[in-house]
Amino acid sequence: MMNTKFWLLFPAFGLLFMAGSQAQTPIQDRAVVAQQERMVFKQWDEDRFLPGPNRFLGIPTNSNWYLTWALHPNYPKLDRRPLSARGEQTQRMGLAVATKISSDYYNQQTDTIRNLATREMARISGAFSSADPLYVLYYKKELSPLENIEAQAFQHHSAQVKAYLEENGAYAWYLENMKSLAERYGFAKTQDMERGQRILMYHRILLDLRKLQSDWDRKLALSQKMLAFRQSIQVSQKRNLLEQTDQSEDILADILKKRILLR
Repeated sequence: MMNTKFWLLFPAFGLLFMAGSQAQTPIQDRAVVAQQERMVFKQWDEDRFLPGPNRFLGIPTNSNWYLTWALHPNYPKLDRRPLSARGEQTQRMGLAVATKISSDYYNQQTDTIRNLATREMARISGAFSSADPLYVLYYKKELSPLENIEAQAFQHHSAQVKAYLEENGAYAWYLENMKSLAERYGFAKTQDMERGQRILMYHRILLDLRKLQSDWDRKLALSQKMLAFRQSIQVSQKRNLLEQTDQSEDILADILKKRILLR
């Protein structure tokens, strides 16, 4: 029984032994090792170029040297390491650093131009005109009558004044001029222009609005006076009519008395 188990496990031990054994015999070539070390991390040492020439009276006597270096006699004198001071990899890294510096510079310039363009757009754009500090603090309040014309036309005035101004055409004149100013005001708020130009437009509109409102207030005052004058005339006419009626009644009474006495 033990022999049977041994022969069954013997192939397994054989496979493990074969797997642990090396298929190839490593070869340590000093020249190859020196070249690898030289190209990767060590100094470019001309004395470590193997096989050596073994010179006799200045003449190389090593045949292996002839097979390896005879066709490249200047190779040991040239540093071919990629990471040397003039190596290809060093040059690529330097070029990459220079490219990054140049790219960062152009990115900075682009960001500067973008920020300037953004600030310039925000400064002249009509979309941000309502956020102007001078507009918010002063012109928005002063020009508010242009945003609701009809509601503010007859504030603190009676319906008789409104009807009188509608009859004589003054109200139509007022609406036409106010709508013209409101159109100019909307244009000043929405169009793209320099901030100074926009503020000047606000100020011109404000001056025209004040002149128009002054004329309108004068018309309202005259209309109130006219209505009051009309009312006083009507009252006086009624009074005169009553007086005339009383006089007529007195005359008729006298006539009747005389007739009665004559009879």
